Amino acid sequence: MGLEDDKRIDALELFSPEVRKKIEEATRYPPLPDWPVQVRGIPNICLRSALFGVVQRGRRRAVKGELLASIKGISIRYTGWRLDQGDFDVLLYALHLVSLEKSTKDHTRFTGKGFLRAIGRASGKSGREWLKDSFRRLTGSAVEITFEIKDQFNERSYTYAGSLVDEFYYCSDEGCYLLKINPKMARLFDAGWTQMQWQQRRLLKTDLAKWLHGFYASHRAPYPIKVSTLKLLCGSSYGRLSDFRGKLRRALHELANINLLESWEIDKKDKVHVIKRTSKLRS
Repeated sequence: MGLEDDKRIDALELFSPEVRKKIEEATRYPPLPDWPVQVRGIPNICLRSALFGVVQRGRRRAVKGELLASIKGISIRYTGWRLDQGDFDVLLYALHLVSLEKSTKDHTRFTGKGFLRAIGRASGKSGREWLKDSFRRLTGSAVEITFEIKDQFNERSYTYAGSLVDEFYYCSDEGCYLLKINPKMARLFDAGWTQMQWQQRRLLKTDLAKWLHGFYASHRAPYPIKVSTLKLLCGSSYGRLSDFRGKLRRALHELANINLLESWEIDKKDKVHVIKRTSKLRS
């Protein structure tokens, strides 16, 4: 225990037990919300922006303070190697493990092979190296997210700054990890979150379909949106809009095949209209 901790304890002793309890509750990080075992909980901020984008193989790049595309009411600046849908799967499952543990421990323990199998990845040497690289990206990133929370009384703006993963330890002999999610991430759930159907996502083949799965899962009744806007929001690295539109059609067809969408169309004004199938597992 350091000198600053000693000073804090001494200062708290000046207050009554009731006041001390309120101070400790105010400074304690909130736990993650609960969700059923067959779904995965994730803040909507991660689903309605280019934070976890559609990055073509070989075109991942490092950025510094880059403003990422997002829906209205969210502002995201990012520093680090760009994150993709593979990194999203890693964070999604890591959050799920933390939620399942329901303990006061700082770190969650798991094996690399088990983690990879759970997210549908090969657990061989290349897969294990890929997983470590993903954790490095999630740990080494710097994210600054400003979002608005509205209630019946007022509208408040909050800013979250930090990495998505605080730290991880890896034991090569045992092939196991000790991982600590940034506890402040729990605050991002306050701005809204979604219960994603995990088995649906695992059936998807393309990164664009996976991004769209999260985007539409986060909306109860999706509104029409321009193809060009979707291209920006998903962080697509496809240069021409016509190339993206072709990929988008195939991705929407994937979503219909897994029964997320009842129907979809791109109208003459180049707007995407979708109708979702009803589901009981939405937040």
